[in-house]
Amino acid sequence: MAALFVIIFAVAAGFAFVVVMTVIVIIGVQQEERYMTLEHKTAPGSMAQLARIILGRYVRKEQRGTTGRGEPNGSREHSNSSTS
Repeated sequence: MAALFVIIFAVAAGFAFVVVMTVIVIIGVQQEERYMTLEHKTAPGSMAQLARIILGRYVRKEQRGTTGRGEPNGSREHSNSSTS
């Protein structure tokens, strides 16, 4: 009988955890959409930051005009062609 109560408690705790995480994500996403800050490095509030962590949304702030090597985004073609 005690084992049954432990199993019921574990299931209820797991369900409560999922419900709480869902509410946090709903609040955080609403904040992100209201302030349109999903592309920024900092979240508009603690709930939005938790929502980013829960959903696995990490945004790195990079320069928009270059690919990191000093080239524009569209110019990934090789300028010098090598012949074999």
